[in-house]
Amino acid sequence: MLTRSRTRHIEETTDHEGAEERKKQIVAPSAIGTKRQKVSQVRIKPSDELLAIEGGQLMAATEEVPKTYAEATTRQDQDEWKKAIASELESLIVNKTWKLAPKPAHQRPIGCRWVFALKRDEKGQVVRYKARLVVKGYSQRHGIDYEETYSPVAYLNSIRAMLAKCSAEGMEIEQCDVDTAFLYGKLEEEIYMELPEGLRELLELAEAEGEDDVVCMLLQSLYGLKQASRVWNETIDKHLKSMGFEPADADPCVYTRGEGEDECIVCLYVDDMLIASRQKAVIVPVKAGIAEKFRIKDLGRARFILGIEIDYDLERRTLSISQKACTESIIEKFGQENAKPCLTPLEPGVQFTEGDEPQTEENKTKMIRQAQSFSGEPL
Repeated sequence: MLTRSRTRHIEETTDHEGAEERKKQIVAPSAIGTKRQKVSQVRIKPSDELLAIEGGQLMAATEEVPKTYAEATTRQDQDEWKKAIASELESLIVNKTWKLAPKPAHQRPIGCRWVFALKRDEKGQVVRYKARLVVKGYSQRHGIDYEETYSPVAYLNSIRAMLAKCSAEGMEIEQCDVDTAFLYGKLEEEIYMELPEGLRELLELAEAEGEDDVVCMLLQSLYGLKQASRVWNETIDKHLKSMGFEPADADPCVYTRGEGEDECIVCLYVDDMLIASRQKAVIVPVKAGIAEKFRIKDLGRARFILGIEIDYDLERRTLSISQKACTESIIEKFGQENAKPCLTPLEPGVQFTEGDEPQTEENKTKMIRQAQSFSGEPL
């Protein structure tokens, strides 16, 4: 089966000024598992976009979610957001992501902020309030706070090829995602971070007697760090290889193990995994092996990934995909829910004014990119 699989590099940064100098790799058309030539193409994916899709579910990061910690803790639904904030902080503490230390004299602590989102199911219903602590990676200095930053993710066509193969050969397709994936990587650099908003209250730290000079010394990776995605990918790649999986030459985020009835395929997109095999008995120990190292959410049969709804009939070997919920979300986001379909988009003689244009270049770019997602580019 041929596919135009390619490898994309996520850059964990909020520094957009250097985007033109950062590159991703793409590979020429080929079958999964064969050699391909590599060429370079400019591409950057800001760290905040990782909140757009997570755990195989659509995440809403629009006007309906708070923009700051202060807003989240004072609005009408503050109780839900406070629970999400406390849950995230407790998870970070249990994971031993940092240790409290005096503010260093030789190094400036980097800042952090909260990013909020709503997780939705395939029907677009809110299933979870999500709060994530993100380091202000744009303040990191190359050679001091980080070295390498790139990290590969499976290209959308690799996922489509995998789904087509599973449908044609009657393979089971299950899904799981790693909870707080970026927190598992060990940092080689010495990095200090300011106390997150909410941590002082949670730990009941006093601001008197010099306690305001306490900072967090990072022991493990954290979302927003420039090297976070790279560290996570190296960690999961090493573990999958230890389980006997080998990455495909065509796409290093598609892993295979075994042959025939024992064949198993793992497709990795950041922290979300599709696992396929002809026998469910093969999938179960694979999930268990991953769970030995990471805390995972077992989502069962794959139904929703990267904004794509999957309808799979194993017995009839038919599979269909749609983006209904994703489409409706984008239409609503840009205020087009009351728009009506027509054969021609404009009446003859329509004259545009500057007021009809998107208010900013950023809005224009978002509208174009999200529309392009339906023709093959992920959000």
